[in-house]
Amino acid sequence: MKRKALKRGFNPIINQKNYRNELFNSFNHNNFNSDSIHPEDQITEENQKGFNNKIEKNEISLKENEDNGIQPMDNQVKFYFYKDEEVFQDFTIKSQKYFSNNIVLRDPLTGLLNRVLFEEETKRLDTERQLPISIIMGDVNGLKLVNDIYGHDYGDRFLVDVAAILRDSCRKEDIIARWGGDEFIILLPKTPQETAQAVVNRISENCQKRKTETIPITISLGIGTKNLPSDQIKEALKQAENDMYHKKTIENQLIRDRLFTSLKLKYWEVKKLFQKEGNTENLLYHHQLGERLLLDQQAINELLLLAALHDVGKITIPLHLLLKKEPLTLSEKLTLKRIPEISHRILQYFPNTFSIADAALSYCEWWDGSGYPRGLAKENIPMISRISSVVNSYDLMIQPRPYKNPLAPKEALTEIHNQSGKQFDPEVVKSFLKIIEEKVG
Repeated sequence: MKRKALKRGFNPIINQKNYRNELFNSFNHNNFNSDSIHPEDQITEENQKGFNNKIEKNEISLKENEDNGIQPMDNQVKFYFYKDEEVFQDFTIKSQKYFSNNIVLRDPLTGLLNRVLFEEETKRLDTERQLPISIIMGDVNGLKLVNDIYGHDYGDRFLVDVAAILRDSCRKEDIIARWGGDEFIILLPKTPQETAQAVVNRISENCQKRKTETIPITISLGIGTKNLPSDQIKEALKQAENDMYHKKTIENQLIRDRLFTSLKLKYWEVKKLFQKEGNTENLLYHHQLGERLLLDQQAINELLLLAALHDVGKITIPLHLLLKKEPLTLSEKLTLKRIPEISHRILQYFPNTFSIADAALSYCEWWDGSGYPRGLAKENIPMISRISSVVNSYDLMIQPRPYKNPLAPKEALTEIHNQSGKQFDPEVVKSFLKIIEEKVG
């Protein structure tokens, strides 16, 4: 039996197109409770007329759900979904104060279409006269790193920039949507695979042109094409997804190398603000102290890497705070105390620095357990952290900084000695003082 026009399934007081099961599934994905569907709200042929009159009077009531205790409230909208050919049920959700097309049909962050509408548009355009139809699926690289070190607000701006690049790279008739958290999808009607590849190339070029503060925008892109009426559009979608993941796999190391290079360049810019930080003599002390304490070659290599990158998290700290000459406020001190944690997240992300991530996190721990962020003590602190903290503390004291005057080497050594057993490992301090003594002669 065909449905009557009256039973289109969407509340007529909301002037929207009925997306039926797709929209219902979308709500389920957003943790709306399907138990709120009430059997007494079923609409059949017998009570259809009364139901229609109730709608026209704009008096649809909202019932309390006995299972979850949801109370009737303002700013709620009722949707109707077909259960079968004869019956459809209502599903009530809390909405924003002013319900509009954008709430349901567009991604609120990027302004692109959402997945529900994209799938509806795909069905609409999946016709023979639109062939060939190509699909481009893209996955944004490095979003987790961005969120981890800069925060989700920065990550949101990152995604907005991606959306702008996609708009600039496509035609007006192309359908662009946010498919998931860091995934985007483009439907290109009347587009062969060769033309879709040109669009992919244009997206990549526009990504390279887009200037970012630290982390470059890169997107792994895959293509799928429906050429014949007998082909299934979902197969083209699957092809695009597989191609995207294939590209992401083979480009993974290249992408990570590019991200790491970008972070290092930013880090070096910060280090230039401090005279001779990370100088050759500093690395020499690290190497000599590692050998004196009988570290193997792998541990010495990790020690030198830690010496160079232990505070890479500084790249996320405002420069005015790093250079501030006045006493720091409590809030500013807490901000600086986040450096080991941010350094840990950055170093953990890359395979070539993963081994020193825990040592960077432990860099500000004290031998007596009064350090941060975990309050580790004595041997629980990684050895390379204990070594590097002594050498870098000495270097920090004898080198000029924008916010302090340097100490004489003897004064710095006295301070290192005084902190033995408190901030520093006594054995490490003892070995370091011997190295300095031998050097002076």
